[in-house]
Amino acid sequence: MATEEQMTPVGAEELLLRSGVAAVEVIVSLMQDSGIKPELRLKAAESILDRAYGKNAAPSGGEGEGVVRFEGVLEEWSR
Repeated sequence: MATEEQMTPVGAEELLLRSGVAAVEVIVSLMQDSGIKPELRLKAAESILDRAYGKNAAPSGGEGEGVVRFEGVLEEWSR
């Protein structure tokens, strides 16, 4: 039998808020999974950074500010 909470209609905004943590966990797991194509891992990483800092945010402090360097497979893919 359904609980009262399960029977109550959920608005789209509330559903999105409830799903936020799970969505972030999926994106993080994609970013960290070495079995995933590097370009998809990069897209997941960019998605996290865009949402955390904004798309136009530049890294602050230090030498090489605003420069992103790739290593390994990502370095080859980025060329």
